[in-house]
Amino acid sequence: MVKKIKKHQNYTYIKNKMPKSVKDIQKLSFLTNTILLVLVILMMIVYYVIGATFLAYYSIFVAIVYLAHYLLIRKYQFIKATWSIYLQMTVYMAICTIHLGYDYGFQLYSLSTIPLIYYIKYMQTKFGGEDPKPNLCSIIIVLSCLLSSLYSVKNGPIYRIEGIPTLLFLGINITSVSFFLISFARVTTGMIIDSEKKLMKQADFDALTGLANRYYMTSHLEESTAPNVEHDSMWIAMIDVDYFKKINDTYGHAVGDQVLMILGNMMKKICKDCTISRWGGEEFLVSGDEKIVPPSIMETLLEQIRNRVVRSENETFHFTISVGISKYHPDLSIDAWIKDADKKLYEAKNNGRNQIVF
Repeated sequence: MVKKIKKHQNYTYIKNKMPKSVKDIQKLSFLTNTILLVLVILMMIVYYVIGATFLAYYSIFVAIVYLAHYLLIRKYQFIKATWSIYLQMTVYMAICTIHLGYDYGFQLYSLSTIPLIYYIKYMQTKFGGEDPKPNLCSIIIVLSCLLSSLYSVKNGPIYRIEGIPTLLFLGINITSVSFFLISFARVTTGMIIDSEKKLMKQADFDALTGLANRYYMTSHLEESTAPNVEHDSMWIAMIDVDYFKKINDTYGHAVGDQVLMILGNMMKKICKDCTISRWGGEEFLVSGDEKIVPPSIMETLLEQIRNRVVRSENETFHFTISVGISKYHPDLSIDAWIKDADKKLYEAKNNGRNQIVF
């Protein structure tokens, strides 16, 4: 009894901690398995109606196996589920081709599932999972389609279906395969777009404050100072938290992080039309133009930061910032412009901190 409880608790923990992309694989696996299960049930009914009794009974067995796949997928056993799905699909469609003939298009079902296993290969590689061996799977599927078709051509079908035109059956199979491929393409495209958005956010934004990072700000400044852009009124402000090391040493890094987040949120509120970035450590870089007067907006920021109360476990305290502002000049490179703002920041610090140098 104890072992069962521990196993259940461990499964619940894994489920809760599972990355979103792995859950996307689970979602796609559920969708694929459901489409195939519905397809098998429909085929079973058709086979029973046309008198292909062996195929009807075999379809029942295949449907039971597909139902069992849900348990594997639910427990994130994707490789086992994948191999079972591919094995069942390959054998099932080969048997259908041999019994009914190659010209009904059953081979299309097996071939249509090849893209799925390469996607699973990508996701398993990304998360360090077991290799589903997509090349081997694809070779087996192609050989199965070729051999079953050649057998059907040479020996003829086992069942001769009367009353249902071959073209109609082929049309139904093509429609079903097309539906599967379109569904797969829609789901995977959505996953790829979401993944790209997440990667872009990780590449351009700071995880702690949610502000742009150094790379994003550098790119923004390069674009803003391009020859074909109006940039005579541009300015940047380098901002640094005063005595930040002392705050970390006295109150701990968690409180230090809280200070950075407070400053970041305050800048978002006050510098609404500016581009704000965490430049590194406790330093922030803000860029704007003369529509927002830099000394005025920075004075507002300084005053509100002075009055902001920070709470640690045992006490409350205030903190201050120093600011260096530099206007853009066409003769300055981006690096020189930033160095000028940094130089003025250190003038502010050397003059007693908690002030602006412009």
